[in-house]
Amino acid sequence: MKKTIYYLHLFIMMLVVASTCVALSSCESSNEDEPEQSLNVYPWKDHPKSYIRMFDSRMELKMLSIRRDGTSLLVDYTLTNVGFGEDVTLKFNLNNNGAHDNLGNTYKASVNWPGVIGYINGTNLYAIPRIEFLPNQTIKGSFTLLEFDPNATAFSVSVDVQRDKPAGLTLASNRMDFVNIPVE
Repeated sequence: MKKTIYYLHLFIMMLVVASTCVALSSCESSNEDEPEQSLNVYPWKDHPKSYIRMFDSRMELKMLSIRRDGTSLLVDYTLTNVGFGEDVTLKFNLNNNGAHDNLGNTYKASVNWPGVIGYINGTNLYAIPRIEFLPNQTIKGSFTLLEFDPNATAFSVSVDVQRDKPAGLTLASNRMDFVNIPVE
């Protein structure tokens, strides 16, 4: 219960920071190491170089948990269709990407030698699933970094996202990036 409240508080703080940046239009930075500020970038509390970049602000991401389990790192989240106003079908793909930690270790996204495994709505991301989101529907996603370095304190993962249906729908970006997310 304590962790749920912590993640809820963290999510609310990310929304407050994002809306403050938009309202004040003062979050521009000339530092190339920092992400471009937009409605789709959500800074991570107390970690200035950590953020989540969503593929579209009409989808809401909520982090459920980040936890170590033996030698693996497990990450659970949900995606909710909050703004499309219609059924949308999206394709998710982890194949071309991988993950890495703050120590420089790489976790390949490969069917033959997986270092990172992802799921959305119970379907492995290697299958490039087509997931239908009804308006206001929430769907669970997760990924696991196998053999995650016990000394690592942060991770990054990218997932490719494409519009499948309806025709003519444009997403703001074709990726969902979790960048330098801290691990406790």
